[in-house]
Amino acid sequence: MVSSSVTLEQHIGNVFLFSKVANVILFFRLDIRLGILYLTLCLEYIKYLSDKTIDEELQGDSRVSWIVEFYANWSSECQSFAPIFADLSLKYNCSGLKFAKVDIGRYGEVSKSRYKVSASPLAKQLPTLVLFQGGQEIMRRPMVDNKGRAVSWTFNEENIIREFNLNELFQKSKKMNKGRGLMEENGSEPQEGSSDATIPTESKKDQ
Repeated sequence: MVSSSVTLEQHIGNVFLFSKVANVILFFRLDIRLGILYLTLCLEYIKYLSDKTIDEELQGDSRVSWIVEFYANWSSECQSFAPIFADLSLKYNCSGLKFAKVDIGRYGEVSKSRYKVSASPLAKQLPTLVLFQGGQEIMRRPMVDNKGRAVSWTFNEENIIREFNLNELFQKSKKMNKGRGLMEENGSEPQEGSSDATIPTESKKDQ
């Protein structure tokens, strides 16, 4: 039963992917300007991680912060949140702050066992956003109660920018990488763990 469920979710994911490609081809055939507009609207700086690449990426450079969305193609909440997350990646992505997604439909085992994200409709944990620094989880939204159910939280751009302290995190990530570039030009290597990017703290509302 589990294997057939995963297969169905993989099929749905492939349908979404092929639909996007088909739309690009269709718009370019109708009018090249429509094709360019569609590509612009669909543009995103998001890396799609698998069960084989997630650890390598999150732990590869301790100076890089990652904001990872755990999602499922069948979830209407995830579908509604997708353009918001894509827009945030366009605004805040830099070499020291990266955005990624993990398809919990395809990689449910690693998502549940290692990152404690449940795909159960009763848990209402999708989508889940997690901030990682140095390969370690710093915070997540929504938070989860003792019964494994998500604490109600609104996924909009304003809340994410505030709770994850994106403006300050972005500025300090840019400064960190600018300093790294200068040090590399001078022939010296930056110290591991020397990042001073501010770690978001829980807001009074969540405490």
